[in-house]
Amino acid sequence: MTDLDRGAAYRLGREDLSALVRTLSPEQLDAPVPACPGWSVHDVVSHLAGVANDALNGRLRGVPEPEQTAAQVSERADMPTSIVLREWERSASQFEALLSKPNSGSAPVLDVAVHEHDIRGALGLPGNRASPLIEMALERALQLFISKVESAGVPAVVVRDGDEILAGDPAAGVGYVAPRFEIFRAVFGRRSQAQIERRFEGTDQPGAYVPLLCVFGPAPTDIIE
Repeated sequence: MTDLDRGAAYRLGREDLSALVRTLSPEQLDAPVPACPGWSVHDVVSHLAGVANDALNGRLRGVPEPEQTAAQVSERADMPTSIVLREWERSASQFEALLSKPNSGSAPVLDVAVHEHDIRGALGLPGNRASPLIEMALERALQLFISKVESAGVPAVVVRDGDEILAGDPAAGVGYVAPRFEIFRAVFGRRSQAQIERRFEGTDQPGAYVPLLCVFGPAPTDIIE
């Protein structure tokens, strides 16, 4: 578990993603992002800037609805990406202070982490897969997964990265086995049902576990990164 508080974690993710985006060509900024159907790289950045702006102005009460995310993107459609990044930086200085307060939500932090890799995947630029934000996201998501499995009454499951146990009962007959990064992407809806099911061992009904694992999704089609 990372020792970063949520404000510091958000800042780390924002700075990592912003540094990546500043290196991109106009063609790359216009490239479609398969993990976010209908959005370009510029649109993803616009959404993130919009979340911070909406939060500071009292327009964010949880995970944005599709109408709100669409507005975040459309309002910035004609802005240069460099301007959107500066807007995000200005809003984030206050937003990060709010996130550092006790009992703040972790959703904005996870949103930045997920979208960084949406962009990297779209452009074939893998990297930053050892980010502490991924560890933060996995710890919370896998705790929730194991709790859901217990409540659903399906056989117990252990989650492993190779031989390393990440969550669950080591004696469980069912295993979900994948590298950390693959688990992170699956949990947040960046892998298809079929891609996720193939990672399960010891069960002939892997589909029963997929909705318990995924916070969002799964993706409607395979996503290869």
